Amino acid sequence: MIVWALFDSGNGCYTQGAELFNQSISRSVKIYPIGMDIECKNNHFINLNLADYGRMFGDNKLFDELDKLPKPDLIIASPPCESWSVASAMWGGNASWKQETGAVNRELSKFTVRGRADYDLPHVQFKYDRSFLNRINGELCIYNTIEIIKRYKPKVYVIENPASSKIWHYVNDILNFQIPFDNLAHYNLYNYPLRKPTRFKSNINLGLRNNHKSKPQQQWEDFSKSYNERSNIPLNLIVDIYKAVNQYLTNPIGVPSERLLF
Repeated sequence: MIVWALFDSGNGCYTQGAELFNQSISRSVKIYPIGMDIECKNNHFINLNLADYGRMFGDNKLFDELDKLPKPDLIIASPPCESWSVASAMWGGNASWKQETGAVNRELSKFTVRGRADYDLPHVQFKYDRSFLNRINGELCIYNTIEIIKRYKPKVYVIENPASSKIWHYVNDILNFQIPFDNLAHYNLYNYPLRKPTRFKSNINLGLRNNHKSKPQQQWEDFSKSYNERSNIPLNLIVDIYKAVNQYLTNPIGVPSERLLF
């Protein structure tokens, strides 16, 4: 099974999960982690900027490099969630976006860009420049993720982000890319201290564990402040994903037809 793991350039959870999976089953995962490490602590990955837009100016490095890799059976991606997160809540939305107001006879957009004046209010802790760059980076990362999926057409794709992330509305409403399965998971059901409701949206049902009444060992505000640590995914959850994908590749049952993939 050939796996491209987009944004697996921090602590490399998808890579570590592949190693565990390979120890437990005869069918092995060959993984290609891709991205950049914000903490500059790791080098296990193919160093590519997944927010790249150079092709607008004739620089096709991103796709030129990806074209050299074996065709993926699975593309699994964890695009950065900062610009989509409710953790950066501001009035009317978050630090990057706000809810549109005033329109009639149509649905109001969740993706109105905040002007600089929104950040000049005395009670706002966020800075305009940082929030602006987070928003641009977030849009480019999820846009490129979807473009990579459409270009290389894996049999299975999985996109991970917090359950409450605005990224899901953006993918559906702005990028017009419908993903049939939500695949909600709660991390504490995988021996992780945080509950952290997270969706692993996919074109197949992954059958992940979730229970809204389950109790975590630790609260988010008491957890590590490291970006890489906060981005970790329980390894036995990742192994469950690989098992579900392996099942689909070897004996697909109860999955949507190919016409729903792209």
